[in-house]
Amino acid sequence: MTNCMIKKIIEIKKDIEANDEVELSWFDMQKPNLTGVSKSGVNFVVKAKFTHLHENDVLVDEDGYTIQVKRSADEVFILEFSDALVFAKTAYEIGNRHQPVQIEEFKITVLDDISLGDIIKECYANEEINVEKTKGYFKPNGKAHHSH
Repeated sequence: MTNCMIKKIIEIKKDIEANDEVELSWFDMQKPNLTGVSKSGVNFVVKAKFTHLHENDVLVDEDGYTIQVKRSADEVFILEFSDALVFAKTAYEIGNRHQPVQIEEFKITVLDDISLGDIIKECYANEEINVEKTKGYFKPNGKAHHSH
């Protein structure tokens, strides 16, 4: 079903059958105004009132066409620390950039974001930090990516 008309999503439901699906990154799921293309080639725009999308949400357009949200893997950096002070300083630096962060014991996971480029570069240069760039499912702590 390729269609160059953009479908307007008017409702978000749960636990209903869907005609189609779309894969979205964690960051895309946070956007208040989202445009996308489903697996069947349907262009859509979400302007429904929601805080953010979740995996398995079903987007319903004005004609009743439904698109289920699937989660795609994100480009992430996993930073593992051997020193508590270096760990704390790095977490503080990332927090100052207002970037969402997933913190575990001596481990920080962040999205691959240009605003963190200098911090990531410093982490690569520090032998007390193991840096791995990979694809993974980003699950930030707390109310990440809030606005002031």
